[in-house]
Amino acid sequence: MRIYFDENFSHRIAYGMREFQAARPSEDVTVIWNPDEFGKGATDEEWIPKVASKRGIILTQDLNIHRTKAQWELCLRNKIGVFFFKPPKRGWNHWLIVREIVNRWEEIQSLSQQKRPFGWIIEHKKAKMKPL
Repeated sequence: MRIYFDENFSHRIAYGMREFQAARPSEDVTVIWNPDEFGKGATDEEWIPKVASKRGIILTQDLNIHRTKAQWELCLRNKIGVFFFKPPKRGWNHWLIVREIVNRWEEIQSLSQQKRPFGWIIEHKKAKMKPL
């Protein structure tokens, strides 16, 4: 499985999760920060089909991907899975988003096995993810 962190996540978070995942070599999971593979500033229309072609899933804070009809249709057409991290009212701070990702990591991997396309919204302090 390939898990792509959108550019709106710090590369440090993506690299940290890559290192944590590397400690579990029995799991076939590769963690990628989008700019490393598609270049900084690549548009959603450029990289979403490429992630889909590699059977990847996306972690993003860009809620506009599912709110903008053309972008969400792009995800659906390409049969991709997306996890949307919805920030708290005061926004994320570094450690808050790190904790949220780490606490949800196994659930993200498990839900990534479902039929695509799919979308899940992850809200801070909500026990359950919401399906789109």
